[in-house]
Amino acid sequence: VWLEQRLAIQKALLVEGFQRAAQSPSDHPNADISRVERHLYGAKLPSDFGIWCREQAKRATDVRIAGYFIRRVEWAGMSLEDQREQAQDRPALQSLISEMIDRSKAEEQKYQRQEQEYQREKQSYTEERKRQEDEWLAYVRSNEAALRENRAAPHLLYQLAMAHLDSYPSSGPEALRQKLGDDPALLDAALRGLRGVVDRDDMPDSKKILDLCRKSEQYYLSLPFLMSLVEIEKAKPTDLSQWDDKRLCTALAFYFCTPLPGDKPRWYRQLLATRPELVADVQVQYARVALGSGQEVVNDLRELAYDREHLHVAQHASLPLLQAFPTRCKLKQLSHLGNLLWAAIQYADRASFEELIERKLLRMSMNHAQRAHWLAAGLVVSPALYRDHLSGFVRDRKSRIEHVATFFCDRPSYYRLGVPVELGIPAVKFLICLIGSYSEPSLRLEEGPVTASMKVSHLVHAFVQHLATSPAQEASDALATLSAAPALIRWQDVLNRAQDSQRIIRRDAEYRHPTIEQVCETLNDGAPANPGDLAALLVDRLREIAMRIRTGNTDDWCQYWNEDPYGRPQETKPENSCRKALLSDLRHCFPPGMDAQPEGQYANDTRSDIRVFYADFNVPIEIKKSNHRDMWSAIRNQLIAKYTRDPATGGYGIYLGFWFGQERCQLGADGRPKSAAELEKRLRNTLSPDEARTISVCVIDVAQP
Repeated sequence: VWLEQRLAIQKALLVEGFQRAAQSPSDHPNADISRVERHLYGAKLPSDFGIWCREQAKRATDVRIAGYFIRRVEWAGMSLEDQREQAQDRPALQSLISEMIDRSKAEEQKYQRQEQEYQREKQSYTEERKRQEDEWLAYVRSNEAALRENRAAPHLLYQLAMAHLDSYPSSGPEALRQKLGDDPALLDAALRGLRGVVDRDDMPDSKKILDLCRKSEQYYLSLPFLMSLVEIEKAKPTDLSQWDDKRLCTALAFYFCTPLPGDKPRWYRQLLATRPELVADVQVQYARVALGSGQEVVNDLRELAYDREHLHVAQHASLPLLQAFPTRCKLKQLSHLGNLLWAAIQYADRASFEELIERKLLRMSMNHAQRAHWLAAGLVVSPALYRDHLSGFVRDRKSRIEHVATFFCDRPSYYRLGVPVELGIPAVKFLICLIGSYSEPSLRLEEGPVTASMKVSHLVHAFVQHLATSPAQEASDALATLSAAPALIRWQDVLNRAQDSQRIIRRDAEYRHPTIEQVCETLNDGAPANPGDLAALLVDRLREIAMRIRTGNTDDWCQYWNEDPYGRPQETKPENSCRKALLSDLRHCFPPGMDAQPEGQYANDTRSDIRVFYADFNVPIEIKKSNHRDMWSAIRNQLIAKYTRDPATGGYGIYLGFWFGQERCQLGADGRPKSAAELEKRLRNTLSPDEARTISVCVIDVAQP
């Protein structure tokens, strides 16, 4: 809309864009025009646009720029021939348009030749494919009896299974029906042949199937066997409990070596529940073959860590597979190692797993990527033992840190907040420092694939959130240390927010309801039972002092002013002097056991103006004079941000202002308040409802009467 209101800028953009395009090596004028016009953001073009482009073409000294404008006039509805007719007074421009017309005609002729050639090739391909389909259909018809009698050749069954697979996992054999020319009798014979495969006598055993898998090859009967089980299950649920172990091993070997798309078949899920040891045994044999022969795709290893149905299989298979995992593996096989390690972390015998980690790490030939995975797994199962080992191995080398991060990025999602509970707070703190030192915080959702850096950022966020939700003092100490770490400066805002959240959680967890005796003592104006009681007591005492200053006959407001030799107030005293005068009055109002100190020390070596404490809790008081430059901001930037974060405060704090009159008050967003009461109200209105629950505002009027 903005551009539509500024037609001159639209035109200037096009001129600038075409000038830049003319300097680029592109040979695609239409694409250049589209790129330039993107900068108009869909703005409606001016009514004289075509005429203007034609004039720009006449004025252009660069042939290429003139060509851009001519092409744009053509898009606006004026043909090249018409433009050539109107350019008779510009021979050079007319010549350029003639060249464009000739080039356009040549391209059109070339396109027509290519289209004719494509149609010839398409017809030839269609005829050849029809001939092959007819030959294949005739071949199937000649074997109709063999299919019905379950003696068809394996390669024919494989072709039928491949055709049937195009419809899988839908309920009907539509693709196979079309392949067989919609012949019901032939379709019935084909399905009979597929269903009978499981009962054939020439079926190989699991050892032969795996031997062929080692060469990245498969039996012709592999896919027909699996499709046979699919077809049988469509008729009625298949109970494989009556099969002997040899036959079951054959089925499992085919399943692992030739996986079908879609969900796990019912018969396989049945074996997971009833025969997990047998499934584990065949899976171990298969994975050893696949990993040992360097295959990058090893089916169903991920399920051991991520699918609860494979729980019992993982208990039996994870350690043997880790034991057999090659020390020198391809980088693309590392994901399999990660899956097996996470499966063992969840389900394997812990003592045996720790012993295996120790033995594996003794192998000097292991590459750095694999060693990082084993050490990371060791950190999960035995944090105290492997934290130093992992730190010594990484030694601030980014590539090694990335391998450690990859291991934890691919952790199963069962873990609460994505953090294994076995790690403990010290190990989580170690990982935040290790991985966060080379990554940046980002939870922003972007278009396109999830990158490795985005995964790592989410990982560190998950670790920080894990500490933020822990009520332990250890988590508080860890977050404080991490916030002060120079290597994590980019994460400081995230860590500070986590500290705030964790303090609230810890404060709530440590809160203890007062006993009946403590409640009675509070009601009898005795000692406070918690930070909330202490804050309420202080506010009450401060208001008493404020009332006495304004209504007493001793002119206590003079304590806050510098006087001339005749006792006349001249200037306001410094803030520290005001604090001392108030503190002197306040101490006389305390019940036994309470005390107040100036400059109370809080987190990160920050100091409030007054710290009032009783037992093991305290409440900070932040003081500002009405003419202080931070009068309007200190309630949030100092009191809330620095002092009430201390768990011992329970989140409670008091913001105290000294009112010295309207002419001595900082200008606020709505002007200067006219009274102490108005200043107090406006300060209180800056608090959110949650903040107002624990933050009190009190303004004491010490202005000259």
